[in-house]
Amino acid sequence: MDRNIAANHGLSRALVNTMGVDTIAGMSAGNFLKKEAETPLAEVFIVAGAGCEIRTNSESILDAARASFLLVDSPQDIVDLRIRFWVDPETRSQPPWPKPYLRGLDHLVFAGFDSGSSMLADLRTARVIGRFSSSMAADRTYWKTVIFPMLLSIVGGSLGIVELHCACVSKNGRALLLAGPSGAGKSSLSYAFAQTGFGFLSDDRTLCFERAGSVLAWGLPTHLKLRQEGRDWFQALQEREPTHKEKGESVYRLEPERDLGLERVLCSRPAAVIFLERQESSSFALSRVSSLEAAHRLKHELMPELPDTANKQAATIARLAEIPCWRLQYGGRPQDVAQTIREHFEGGQLTDAARSGCELDPDAWLAGGAEHQKKEPDASAPNTVALPERPSDPIHRFIPTPYSTLLHVMGRTLRLETNDTRILDRITQIFSRYPGSRTRSPQFVWKILCQSRPNMEPPWPPRHVFSDHGLRFAEYGQNNFLAVDLEAREGIGAFSEQLMNDDLGFVSLFLANLFCLTAGSLGLVPLWGNCVALRHEGVLLFGAENSGKTSVTHVATKLGLDFQADDGVFMEQEGGELRCWGGFWPASFRPEALRFFPELRTSTEPFRYRHFTFYHQVRRHFSVTPAYSVKPIACVFLERCAAETPQLTRIRREGEQQPPIKSLPFVGDSWFEGTRNEIVRHLFELPTYRLAYSDDPATAAVLFPDLLKGIL
Repeated sequence: MDRNIAANHGLSRALVNTMGVDTIAGMSAGNFLKKEAETPLAEVFIVAGAGCEIRTNSESILDAARASFLLVDSPQDIVDLRIRFWVDPETRSQPPWPKPYLRGLDHLVFAGFDSGSSMLADLRTARVIGRFSSSMAADRTYWKTVIFPMLLSIVGGSLGIVELHCACVSKNGRALLLAGPSGAGKSSLSYAFAQTGFGFLSDDRTLCFERAGSVLAWGLPTHLKLRQEGRDWFQALQEREPTHKEKGESVYRLEPERDLGLERVLCSRPAAVIFLERQESSSFALSRVSSLEAAHRLKHELMPELPDTANKQAATIARLAEIPCWRLQYGGRPQDVAQTIREHFEGGQLTDAARSGCELDPDAWLAGGAEHQKKEPDASAPNTVALPERPSDPIHRFIPTPYSTLLHVMGRTLRLETNDTRILDRITQIFSRYPGSRTRSPQFVWKILCQSRPNMEPPWPPRHVFSDHGLRFAEYGQNNFLAVDLEAREGIGAFSEQLMNDDLGFVSLFLANLFCLTAGSLGLVPLWGNCVALRHEGVLLFGAENSGKTSVTHVATKLGLDFQADDGVFMEQEGGELRCWGGFWPASFRPEALRFFPELRTSTEPFRYRHFTFYHQVRRHFSVTPAYSVKPIACVFLERCAAETPQLTRIRREGEQQPPIKSLPFVGDSWFEGTRNEIVRHLFELPTYRLAYSDDPATAAVLFPDLLKGIL
C-alpha cells in the first residue's frame, strides 16, 4: 500500500481487504512480489577478480560467501555484480537437493535448485535476485560447490570472466593451466601436482579475469572429483570408498583441504598452459602450440554469448594465448608426469623455451636430465588438431523462437515469440476477444518456450515469486518459470508440455501471471476485483475472501448486465477519464457456489491448485465474448452474511471503509508510481458503497441494475 496516499486520505486500517487465498490469476493482495522483503545484511567480495555486493537476510549465505570469495574490508567504488538473495522462513524443503535446472533466453537466465529456491540473473545489468528456503540457505557446502559456481558460470561472461575447462595449480605465485576435455586427466594431474608442493586452485573449471591489463586465474572451493581408477595411483583413495555415482560410474568427490590435506590457493598469475591429450599407453610427447591455436582451443568450450560479451572474453583469451602454451600427449602414472613437468616448470625451461620460439625435446623431458636439447619446430608437423564437438547452448539462451505474432490486448500491442505453434495459436485465440490497438509497434515482447522435459502432472506445484527494481520472476516447482525485465520490456518463460495442454492451468497459473507482471509497463494498474457493466459504464466490486464477488457477478449477468471481469480488473486513463478492462481468464467459483447455481455443474470444470479447488467456466463459455473497456461509476465493497436484507450504504470519503487501494495485488516499481497514484486518486473520488447482505448472492445482485441506471 502507498503510505503517502493512505496518510493523505486518513484511511482506517480496521477493514483491510485481506484477499488471503490465491485468486484465479494465482496472486493474492499485499506484498505479492516480495519486493518489500528485507535483506539488511550486505558485504562486498572479490569474486574471480570482479567486485560483487551480496545483500541478504541470511547470515548463512554470507558465511558461505566468506568461505568462497575474498571479503573486502573497505568496499571499493567498483561493484561489477549485485546480488540480492532473500530467505523465506516459511518455505519448507530438505536435502538431498535435486539436480539444478537452468534455462534462459537472451539476457535473462533462470536457475531452479528446488521448489521455492531459485534465482534470476539479468546479464544486461549484472544483477542476480533469488529466493531460497531456510534449509537450503543453511547448507554451506551446497552454496560453495553448486550455487556459487553455477552463478559464476551464468554471469561470468557478462562481467568479462572467462570460465576455462582447465585444472589449475600454482607455485610461487605462478599458475600452470592444465586444459582438456572430460577424461583428459586434469583432476588426477592437479592432485599429483598438489602432492609435490603446488598449491591447488581447481581440478576442472578455472576463472580468468582481466583488469588493468593484467590477467589472474581464480579457483572456487569446489570438490575435487576423481574417478575410481585413481585408487591405483593414490594411497589416500585406497582407504576410501567412492562417494558418488555419476552416469553409472563410481567417483570420489572430496574436499581438497579437509579430506586430502592439500593447500588451496584462491588466485595466481598464469605462467603456462598445457593442453592435455591422454594416451592409453605410457608416453610423453610435448610440443609447442601457437598463440592462434591456443586461443582457438581455449575458446572452444565457452558457452555462446551475445556479441559484446563475446568480445570481452576474446580479449582475455588473447592475453592468455600470449603466455607459453604446449600440447602434451601422455600416458602413465600421473605422479610421474607431474614430477617431470614440475622440475622444468620450476626451472623456467617450460616458460622460457616457449618465449624463445623453440621446442623442448620430449626425450630429454622423459630422461629428466638437467640439460635439454632445443630444436627448431618441425614446419611439416600439423599445428592444429580436431577438437571434440562442444555443447552448443547448454542453457538454451539462444534457442530459436521462430513463431511470432502481434497480440492486441486492452488497447496495447505485444509481440509473442515461441518455439511451438500450439502456444502461438492458444494465446492468439485467448486474446482474440480484445479489439485491435491503435499502434502496430509492440510495447512489450514475450518469449515463451514449451519444454518436453521434465514431465509433470497436476496438481501443479505452488508458485514462488520474487522481485527487485524492475526484475520479477515466478517459479512453479523448480522447472517451470516466468520472468519479466520491465526496463528492457521483455518477458520470458518456459513450462512443461503437460501444463500447456491444461487449458485452465496454462491460462490461470502461467499466462495470467505473466500479463499481470507486465501490466505496469503498459500503463495498466491491476486490481483484484470484479466488474459488471451496462452500456459501457461499470461498477467495481471488491471484497475480502469468500465475500461472494464471483457469485454476485454471475447473478448480475442473469439480470441483463455484462460480465466484465472476475478477480482481475485493469485500470487506465484515457483522455483524462478512468477506464476499466477485464482480464482474459474465466470466471472461477468456489465449490459452495454450486449449491446456489446447479447449472454450473455442466458449464464449469474443476481446477485444483495446492489445497484449493475452484470451478472455472470452460473455454467455450468465456473466450467468444468480445471485450471492451468501461467507465467505472462506483465502487462497491461486499460484506457477506452481514445483514438479513441487503443494505447499500454510501461511504464518506474519510469514513471507516477502505478505497480499492487495498486491492492492489502489488505495489509496482517506482517507474509506474505516478500512473498508479493518479488512478488511485480517481478511484477514491468515485462514489463508494458498502453492500451488506445475507448468504445468498442473489439478494445482493438485484441492486446493481438500478445502481448502473442511476436509480439508487
